[in-house]
Amino acid sequence: MARVDPYKNFRFLVEIDGITQAGFSECRGFGSEVEVIEYREGGEPTAVRKLPGRAKFSNFTLKWGVTDSRELYDWHRAVLQGQIQRKRGAIILLDDAGTPKLRWVFLPRSYTPLVVNGRIGLGSRLA
Repeated sequence: MARVDPYKNFRFLVEIDGITQAGFSECRGFGSEVEVIEYREGGEPTAVRKLPGRAKFSNFTLKWGVTDSRELYDWHRAVLQGQIQRKRGAIILLDDAGTPKLRWVFLPRSYTPLVVNGRIGLGSRLA
């Protein structure tokens, strides 16, 4: 019988402060947007110039995770107790061989809630 490795399905790794913490099978919400500022010059009233404005970044969502570390949970628990610790991190995309292919770095700007859901194993697949 072939070995079933549950970690193989988790192609997105989360790295916090340089240490890999967990693997996730789904990652959504990467995006950015630059607002447009319309500007009319006094000498040219019929033309409107468009200048780049404020950059906005969307929140990302990681789903269906697995880890053998408590550090993510402990970080979330500290926030619940009012101790906000901003940390630098990255999300790493792995190829089929498990080699890192892409890396998205997130900076310690503001805290976004972490939602922790327990999952129950069902045979060879996860709930």
